[in-house]
Formats: sequence, C-alpha cells, structure tokens
Amino acid sequence: MTLFAACALAQSDFDSVEVAITKTDGSKTKSTRSLEKQKDGAYRLCIPTYELTRDIVDIDIFGNFAKAKKGEDGYFIMPPNSIGSFKLDNGRIEQRRMGLPIFGMKTPRGAYVAIVKGLRFEFSGIVEAKGGNYIQYPRFHIKGIEFAPYEDLVVDFYKLEGKDADYCGMGRAYRKYQLDRGEVKPIKERIKTSRSLKYTTESIFMRIKHGTKHPDRKYPFQTAENEPVIPVAMSFDGFMDKMREIHSRGMKNVEMCFVGWNIGGFDGRFPDLFPPEPKFGGEAKMKEAIALGKKLGFQMTNHVCNTDFYRVAKRFDEYAISKTEDGILRKYAFMSGGQAYNPCFQVVCDRYVDEDYEGLNKLGFTCGTQHIDVTSAIMPYTCHDPRHPCTRKQTADYQNKIGEKCKKYFGGFSSEAGYDHVARTLDYVLYTNTFFRHKAMQHKWKSKPNPMFDDRTVPLWQIIYHGIILSNSDWDTVDFYLPLKQIPECTVWRRLQFWEYGGRPSFYWYNGKYMDEIQKVYERYQPMVYLQYEFMDNHCEISKGVFLTRYSDGSEVITNYNKTPFTYKKHTVPAEDFILVRAEAPSSGGFWSKLTKFFKRG
Repeated sequence: MTLFAACALAQSDFDSVEVAITKTDGSKTKSTRSLEKQKDGAYRLCIPTYELTRDIVDIDIFGNFAKAKKGEDGYFIMPPNSIGSFKLDNGRIEQRRMGLPIFGMKTPRGAYVAIVKGLRFEFSGIVEAKGGNYIQYPRFHIKGIEFAPYEDLVVDFYKLEGKDADYCGMGRAYRKYQLDRGEVKPIKERIKTSRSLKYTTESIFMRIKHGTKHPDRKYPFQTAENEPVIPVAMSFDGFMDKMREIHSRGMKNVEMCFVGWNIGGFDGRFPDLFPPEPKFGGEAKMKEAIALGKKLGFQMTNHVCNTDFYRVAKRFDEYAISKTEDGILRKYAFMSGGQAYNPCFQVVCDRYVDEDYEGLNKLGFTCGTQHIDVTSAIMPYTCHDPRHPCTRKQTADYQNKIGEKCKKYFGGFSSEAGYDHVARTLDYVLYTNTFFRHKAMQHKWKSKPNPMFDDRTVPLWQIIYHGIILSNSDWDTVDFYLPLKQIPECTVWRRLQFWEYGGRPSFYWYNGKYMDEIQKVYERYQPMVYLQYEFMDNHCEISKGVFLTRYSDGSEVITNYNKTPFTYKKHTVPAEDFILVRAEAPSSGGFWSKLTKFFKRG
C-alpha cells in the first residue's frame, strides 16, 4: 500500500461512526452516521434533541479510529489522568465520573481525541477488550438525564498527527477549545483584574483543621441532646501560634485556611456557619487570628461546603434539599453531622450564599481564595422539586454563579478536585486525581485499580489547565513531604510526582508537626513559582524512570525516579530527585537554557 493510500484510509476512518441505540423495551438498533467536518478540523457527530426521544435508554458511538489490538504500541487516555496500554485479552472500564469531557487513543495507525460538547454531563466513557480487541467509546444515558434532553448530543472527534499525536496533543487540543471559546483565561491575564489571584499563585496553601465530631450511627439525625462532643484539634490561639512560627521561619507567601472552624466543627452543622465554634475560641478569637494573619502579610481564607446539609442545623429546611425523581429528599453520606442531604444549588445560590459571605466579610475575610469543598469533586446532580427544578447543566450553572460570588466577596474561588464544569470560575484545586493509587498505596486505601489501567498516570489535566487553574496533582501528594516509613517507594513517588506535575504546595495540618519539612518545601518552591504562569506544553519519558516536563516559556523540569543519577544535556539529575532547567530570557542572547541551581532535597 502506498503512503497516499494509507493516509487516505486513515482519513476515511473519520467519515462516519456507528450509532447503537438501546430502548426501554429492550430493542437495539444500529446505524451509520456521517461526521461533518468543522472549521477547527474536528469531525462532528450531532444528534438533535428531537431525535432523543423518551423511549431511548442509551446511545453508544463507535468509531474505527478508536480501535486497537492487544500487544500494539500505544494507549488509551481517560480523565483526569488515567492511561492504559493494550495488554489484556479481556477487560472493561465504564467510567461515569468524566470530570473532563474528553477521551482519546493512540495506536500505530494514528491518534485521536474526542471532546463532548453537547450533553457533557450525561455520558460515560467506556473501554472494552474482548479477545484482545480494544474499543473506546462514549455511552450517553438519555433516560438518565431525568428530564427532557435540554441540548443536542454533540461529539467532536479530532485526528491528531505529527507532534500532536500523543496525550499531550490531546490535552492541548482541549485547552485550545476552552481558550478559544472564552470558557477560561490564563492566569497571566486574570491577575490584571483579580484582587487575590497573584498572591494565591505565588503562595503555598496551608489548611489547618480545628476539630471534627465523631458521630454515633445510632443517631443519624443529631439534636442538641445527642450531638457528639467536638474534640479540639487546634484552637484559634494555636492557629495564631503556627502563623507566627511560619512567618518567623521566613515563609512570607502563605495562604492560610481555617478548616472546620464553623459551628459544629468540620462538616458538623451545615448550612449553619455562625458563630465560629466556641470550643475553638469563638468569634472574637477567630477575628483576632484573621487580623494577625493579615498583619503578617498572609492571605486569609476558610473552608465551607455546599453539598451536605444536616437536620441539626438551625437553617435546615426540607425546601432547600434536592429531590429525586420520586420526590424523595436526596440523601448524601453519613458524616460528622450525621445523615447528610444534598441541597439544590439553585437554593444554595439564591438563599444562603450572600448571607454566608456577608458574615465572612464581617469576620475579616475580604481578600483570598474562598475554598468550597466537594463542588469540583463530583458530577453535578439533578433536582426534581417543582419549585426549583435543575438539570445537571443548570446545577453547574448555579455552581459557577456561586464561584462568581466568591470572586465578588473575596477575590477568588478554590475547590476540592478537578471536575471542570466550574473551570471558568475556579482558581485552584486541592487535587486533580484520585483514580490512581500507586501500587505501594493500595493496601492503605484498600483499593484495587482496574487492571485495564497502567500503574502510572500522565498529566493530562495539567497539560490542559496549568497556567489557567492552579493545582496539586493528586490526593496522595497533599502533604507529600510526610515520610511513609512503611512504604518508602511511595514516599519517593509522592514527592517527585508533585514536582513533575507542576503543583502548588498544599498542606493539611491536624497538629502542626513537620515544620522543618514544610520550610524545605517552601524554599525549594520559590525558584519554581514563575512556572505557575506558564502552560505545560509537553511531558514524556526520556529514559526509563526519567521524565521531562516542558513549559510554554521553554523551561524544563527533569524528574529522576531511579536510584542512580541521570545526565541530561550536561546537567546531572540526582537520584530520586529533580532539577529545573530555566529558559533564558530573550535579552540574554542565548537561545537554549541554563541550569538555575541544585536545590536541597525536598
């Protein structure tokens, strides 16, 4: 076959897809649908709303470009950072948690990425291996929308070629889409109008937890009589002592966050926030602590949550709770306040948030990145209360309205994880990934990752959003400095992946130990801060266990997971460590880069 013929064959793979429809009566139909070429190079499938009838359960979409065989070079990618090679005869992944509406595959025949642009909240990403034959496809849960379909089903498939034919190209394609349509803006641009973003970008994040009730499952609904006592993990006086110590050690750029400060402690009496829990020192001491932090030059913020309401709260109202299709109050988890319920975000936004934020302003929180737990860690849910019904898309819209209010009252908005339905208002996420558990950590988490995935991740989320949204890469890289004596392999992985993925140091204290280790991280981070303003443009393994991360200004971070040093362009990367190779400024006359320095091991 000639090169021309091979290219023509590859091009023809994007002419059409197979659409399989399952209906409520159990019948299944298949048809071939043509893809329409778009101006940006995408090949689009659009199924208009009038075809999405109430008798449809699911719609599957299959493309010849999304197939592979066991043993072939390449991989498939799933959000946020998962990768799987073609290694099994049989296996299956059905991932409903599609926090990024993208997925893709690279094979010897080429690469593609799909971006779901219509009904992004209503699909699962699926990868199947049967008899060594792999296929990746989306399944749209039409019946699962729970409402009449509110927009066309739209999937754009992009053929990736040359230097773009890898997971970095997949991430860059989605980043371009987000930027081109104005959904997000780079940090460099946003700091011009943000009251707090520049400080947030150049600071480390220090969370201090004050106290958590230990509930008794015999009492799912707490009352004044059976509410558990709140043990004090750290008082507001202790918070002030820690801030003085942090400042005295030369750590000047720190965003301090009160966690579990509210009445009832951590997840204790939401939606009630005030007064600050008396056991920790009450309102007067909290105001004193906020004022001290500002005097020391810190940016002060706090942790709240909008997804768990408890009957013990004075402001609890069944009207505010999200209702299922059957009209039942939507239950959430059993947490510190007992049985929690999910509120409707329309009511949260319209009834609670302004009152809460005005109260926080009065305490002294006036400039910082307000942290709202959970919002970016779960798929938006529905509400069927006829007085305030919401589709998943409408819930996401209200969550972004709350993000906008965070910016109005405080300057910034941060949340728990990397679900990007709030990307347009989000400034920072505490972690972007929880899907992967390093093999050395599986015992701790009592988890067994799907064997379809490889025992590693790739920085897909960071390729998309670094330089746009600040992040810490993984739940296990929060407090990455903590020594794990029983699993030293994971100690190395946590520390190095943090730097490899361009993280913002994030600490979650209960008792304030390990100050020396935090100071080392702070000092090592200072020469890296400027990278937070840059896009992460490329990432690859340049040798076994050695990874290169390249940024949009030309700077590079080389991470060496091996127990022996590695030489990179005349620079030595120490064993189990990393180096920064900083790009020269154009005015310097050089056109490559120079090594800034070796840092202390962190």
